[in-house]
Amino acid sequence: MELKALRGLAVITVGDGQKIGEVAELYIDPGERRIVRLRIASGGLFGGRKMQVPLSAVQQIGQDAVLLPNADVLEAEPNEQAIRDLLDFDAFTRLRVVSDHGRLLGTVSGGEFDPADGRLTVIAYLPTGLRSLFGRQILVAISDVITLGKDVVVVPEAVVHPESAQAEDEQSAEHTG
Repeated sequence: MELKALRGLAVITVGDGQKIGEVAELYIDPGERRIVRLRIASGGLFGGRKMQVPLSAVQQIGQDAVLLPNADVLEAEPNEQAIRDLLDFDAFTRLRVVSDHGRLLGTVSGGEFDPADGRLTVIAYLPTGLRSLFGRQILVAISDVITLGKDVVVVPEAVVHPESAQAEDEQSAEHTG
């Protein structure tokens, strides 16, 4: 499931069939490489409430709704200290993608996750330069990501641009041989 599809989903309690609100934000733990919390907004712009739920308390994430067993799993909005080490979706999509050869490749534009456990499965990024004008995202499997940090994502050059990594290796071999 795409990360951006999570925002705006209805949040429903299965126990009493009540719509609690909508997913307003998701929080990713870069070390665990998974979504760990959802912020739920209910009510209007001025009188609304904001709550959170740990992903571990979510019963099911479907294409149209997030199901909670009951309202007891909801928590008050945590303070900034509690979510300091997490990335919200906007912060995630501002991360720069750098190759393991030190080349800036682009900026994260989204990703996909497994709704069963919140684990990221794919990171998508828009390349830098003229290639970004075409709007074609490059997808990198999370298993190929070297580092997912609070500031950058590091990926192997060979996974993203196998031809340029091979040419660079051949060039390096010529200079050393």
